[in-house]
This record gives sequence, structure tokens and C-alpha cells, in this order.
Amino acid sequence: MAKKPDHKPESAAGKLWKPGTKEVGIRVRMYRVGFGDFFLLTFLNDGKPVHVVVDCGVFKGTSQTGDIHSIEAAVADMADATDKHLALIVMTHRHADHIAGFARGEKIFKAMKVDAVWMPIWESEYSAKALAFQAELTKAAQDLQQHFSALGANSTDAENSARKYMENATGETGNAAGALGAAAAAGGSNAKALELLKRGLGVTPQYCQAGDKAKLPKALADAGLSCQVLGPPPVDDVDLMKLMDLSKGVGQYLAGIEKAGKANDGKGPRAPFAPKWDLEPAAAMEGEGDKGACYLPLSFLEWVTQPERKAWREVSLEEARAVRGKMEASLERWNPITALLAAKQLNAFLNNQSLVLLFTFKGKKLLFVGDAQAGNWEHWLFDTDEADKKASGKFSKQAEDILSSIDFYKVGHHGSSNATPKRVVEAMAATGRKFAAMCSTEDGVYGNEHPEDPSKGTEVPRVPLLAALGKATALVRSDQIAIKFTGGKEAARVPADLPQAVPGRRFEQGTFWIDCLL
Repeated sequence: MAKKPDHKPESAAGKLWKPGTKEVGIRVRMYRVGFGDFFLLTFLNDGKPVHVVVDCGVFKGTSQTGDIHSIEAAVADMADATDKHLALIVMTHRHADHIAGFARGEKIFKAMKVDAVWMPIWESEYSAKALAFQAELTKAAQDLQQHFSALGANSTDAENSARKYMENATGETGNAAGALGAAAAAGGSNAKALELLKRGLGVTPQYCQAGDKAKLPKALADAGLSCQVLGPPPVDDVDLMKLMDLSKGVGQYLAGIEKAGKANDGKGPRAPFAPKWDLEPAAAMEGEGDKGACYLPLSFLEWVTQPERKAWREVSLEEARAVRGKMEASLERWNPITALLAAKQLNAFLNNQSLVLLFTFKGKKLLFVGDAQAGNWEHWLFDTDEADKKASGKFSKQAEDILSSIDFYKVGHHGSSNATPKRVVEAMAATGRKFAAMCSTEDGVYGNEHPEDPSKGTEVPRVPLLAALGKATALVRSDQIAIKFTGGKEAARVPADLPQAVPGRRFEQGTFWIDCLL
């Protein structure tokens, strides 16, 4: 097991700073943890700091390189920088790259004083709709994990990629069939983090949805902070999250997955159908085959070549089985692709549950969007309760006001192309204000840039998107700090090339973080 970094946190003297020209006393610290979000917000109230943590996570990703082994040191630094007192912890959604640090730094968080915890409405244990939905997600995730367990060493590349998506959702590694929910006994790190946030800090979380009035703890309210909850959409608007019926959305694949061992012994390829559908083709000759539990010859007609179709009703049982074999072989080739699509869909559902918050402090506005995807954005951008894949129409007055006046933007989903709508980037560019933007990301963890056609790239962060954001805003990436931990010690650090300071906004680099001062 690798040693934990022995980074020594800053002294108390380094916790405060002197606001510059047109700055109001806001510090947004983005920790360099690899592929994951970990932000510490500090607001000065007559020189007294009040602190908020937004997410604390890291994930290895499909490349297994996303965790740079600095999360424990970052949590320790956060505790020291806040004198072990947080006014608020915000968990945007339950993916490992946003909550794994709560589990890995559990002892430190339990030793801190925490005034309030906010989570998305979908985590609520008091909403029947939210509970039913999360149970459905959990079942779908368990079915996929059981499928992967049954495969053993026979996984395709697509199925191995699907496994990585599920590890982010469950916080578990390998083939363990873990639940998404906090009730997973001795489950993965996600379950541990959720248990800490829901029951381990001595406060009852507030579960938020769009339109809710944020209940700020006294220290933040006294400092003059306000917060508007823009997402996720209310639980009644599940269509915006493509969640009207999960079993119909991806269930044509998931419904056929039985518990590991029933349909497969783990030694060979996964059967395309569950055992209950494993029926014999009907024999053409009278009296052979159970007509109540078999497929009629015409069931396989499209898998028979044209000359053979004329005599299809006269084939033997063995010939019928051979034709069925053609169909099964074709379906099995598609099975791994479907598993990957199902895993990606489940991840997208969780991303769309993200809390989207607009903080306002002394006239400065900060937009944190978690990993929100289309439906979440669509709800507040267009003031709609109906899904529209084209995202057409005019922005709502609220959206126009926000996008024309924000001072800080936390780039959604680590710079993924599915998390910051193109029209939002265009609206940001139209202001000409060059406000601050921060993207917590790690290059080369997910996807690849297409060598010949940039429009087809799948990499995260998405190069064309960050290029456009870089023109519209003063953008900083966490991986601009090139650090490496060797043998538990920081071995190297390269100064980041940060945007030039302007009145009211500047960036500073720390040991393994970047501060934005507003």
C-alpha cells in the first residue's frame, strides 16, 4: 500500500489574505486531487473567515490514472485552513469523483464541527418518489455488477469500460456487486461517504431541489451570503432527467440479467437470454416438441436465407436449433456494447441529480453546477418542465440575468462536452467580462481526442469546449499544477501559468491548489 503524502498544512498565518482592489473577500480554493472535485470556499465577514466545502472526491477513471494520491493531504490541509470548522458541506451528487474523499478522510471530517450539510433531493430519505427511484437505480446497478461478476476473465473491452463507470457510481472495485445506496452494508467508499454525510456529522442534511429556499447556517447568513437553488429539477419532473421509467430506458438489457451463476458458470460467455427464455424451437413434425413451451419455426424466419425460407416449415429440429444459434451469436456480439451503454446511462442519471447552486456575496455571484447534464440545465435555462433534446427556445429571464452577471463558474463535469451547453458558453462569451472559471480535471483519464476530426473526440476534458471557455472566461485547470507524490512525499511541483490578474479577480498558486480571489 502506498504511503500517504506527509504534506504539512499551512500555518495559521496563511489562512487569511488581504482583499485587493475591487475584491470583496471571497476565496475559492480548488484542490489538485486528480480527476475529482474538491473546493473550499471562504467568505470574509469583518475579517473573520466562514468556510464551505463543495464536494470532496477523486476517481481513477477508465485509464486508472485519475487518482494522483493527494486527496488525504488535501483534506488535512482543508481541516487546518478552516480551524476544523465548516459552516456548510455541499454534496452535489453521489459519484466517487465527488464524494470518495469524505470516506478516505472520514476521521478528519468526524473531528470537525459542521453546521449544515446540503444534498440533492434525490438523496432524501423522506421522499417516497426519491426513495423509489434510488431503489430502482440500485437494482439496475446490482444487475450490471452481477453480470460483470459472472463474466470473470471473459470481459470484452466494452465491458471492462462499463465496469469502470460502475465503480464510479458504487465506489467499489473489481467485481463486487455493490449497491448505490447508503444502506450497502460494508459497501464501497460511496456508501461510506453517504453514511458519514447523512448520519456521521451530527447534523440532519437539507435535501434540495430547484426552487427551494436555501436554509443557510447562521454564520453564512450573518456574513451576508445568499444562495439560490437552480437544480436538480423537482422530483415530479423526472422526465427532464430521462427517468420516467428506468426499466424501460435500459431494461431490455438489464431485465434479462439473472443472479450470477444461474445463467452462467463464469467460465464462458454470458448467455444473451435469461434461463426462463431458453426454449426449444418447435419441430415441424407432429408430436415432437412441447407446443406450449417452444418457439414456432417462423420465430427465426429472418435468420434464414431466402432459398431456405420456402422449405422452412419442413426443417428438422436440429436445423431449427442451428438457425437459432445464428441469432444467439449475433445477439451475444452486441451484449457487451449494451452493457457499456447501460452503465453510461446510469452514470448520466446520477450526474443529472447534481445540486446547482448560485451563491451571492457582496454583489459577487458564483455558479456551481456539479456534473449537471442536459435535463438539469434545461429546467432553469428555459424555465420548463418538459424535456426538449434540441434545447430550443429563449432563455428564461432568470437564466439571462445569471449568465450576464456571474463572477465565477465551476466548470461542469470536469470539462466534459455534455455538461456545459454550447449556448451557455456563447452567452458567457457575449458578456465580454472575462470572469473567473475553474475546472477540476485530469487529462487522459476518460476518452480520447480524435486525431483527424476534433468534432468526434470523446476526451474529458473536451479540448474544443475548454478552448471556447478559455476565450469567454479567465479559465484555470487544476492539472495546471504538475505535482507528483513519490514515497509519500511531494517530489515535484511546476508553477501554473495563471491568467493575468485584473481588478476584482486574481489567481494564486499554493502547494497543490489554486486560489481564486474575488
